[in-house]
Amino acid sequence: MPDNFFTTEYLFATVAPTNKITFFVILSAFVVFIVLAYLTSISKKMHKQLKAWVFNYFLTLGIIGVIISFFRSQSIPYIGSRFAMLVVIFMAIIWYFAIVFYTLFKMPSEVKMTKNEETYQKYLPKKKNK
Repeated sequence: MPDNFFTTEYLFATVAPTNKITFFVILSAFVVFIVLAYLTSISKKMHKQLKAWVFNYFLTLGIIGVIISFFRSQSIPYIGSRFAMLVVIFMAIIWYFAIVFYTLFKMPSEVKMTKNEETYQKYLPKKKNK
């Protein structure tokens, strides 16, 4: 790790140097996020709201990451910079904690309410067909 990793000159350099190995590692990581979004979309066991959040998380992160990786490989200033990648990483961390907060604190009450509603609907009289 370089000594100047958190200096402004290092983070705000307009063009980040790239090599092929780093590019393919970063690109493959973001493509994995897109694949995880697809796998999440076809999953049938997840809670509906959690599934939507996780799908949006993976797909957005994957697409933005692929775009930034492309700009970085083409040495396009500002958009492919280290700071842009750092912003994406911070966005991903904050979004991840929002999903975890929802899963731990809000989703259990929603699941409980849904089960109560299903139990209530089960004992209501059915509509007769004539």
